[in-house]
Amino acid sequence: MVEAAVRALCAEYEIEIIPANVFPLPGQTRALATMCHILAKHGEGHFRLVMTTLSETRDNNAMIDQTSLWAVSDLIRACPEWVEHRTSEWLEWWDRIPLGPIMATINQLRGFSHQRHALAGAIYYRLCAFAQERMASQDTAGSIKNKVPEVGRARSYARRDRAIELGKKLLAVKADLPHGHFMPWVRDESGISYIQAQRYMRLAREAAA
Repeated sequence: MVEAAVRALCAEYEIEIIPANVFPLPGQTRALATMCHILAKHGEGHFRLVMTTLSETRDNNAMIDQTSLWAVSDLIRACPEWVEHRTSEWLEWWDRIPLGPIMATINQLRGFSHQRHALAGAIYYRLCAFAQERMASQDTAGSIKNKVPEVGRARSYARRDRAIELGKKLLAVKADLPHGHFMPWVRDESGISYIQAQRYMRLAREAAA
């Protein structure tokens, strides 16, 4: 049952699962067992975040293996604030991460250091640098909000209301589309990332509960 779900989700992300004895090309992976483990352990929402992070950022759909899948899973669990509230930036940061060279360098530690943990640590260092870089660029705006806190709160409420309304529209579109067609629609027609769409839909569900 879990394997069938993984295969269906990979088809949505246009990731082909290939035999273990075949060398993977971009858009292919041999890590079926790892993906089944992640889905079973952390659920579909988490699994989708992992796949979105790897398959929808620059050149990273060629790096979907056991090590990268677990490292991304660990980082999503370790950095919920970035994933949930800075979703566009999260994917922009992954666009900038040279995952292939980092994985090649980490491979030199094989036998001395756990590959999954070494990769997660190396990427986390990059993500922290990107986050600090972004915060520094927003210092002026942040200072204004601190002086007039009502402005910041009003904008926050307005953004949340807009996100909920967008989430309702996305849920309606998803309900009308055949299975497996929503993600391509988001990618090609919506103007937002799939990870953002998931956040908006979750906010809409919570508001309706």
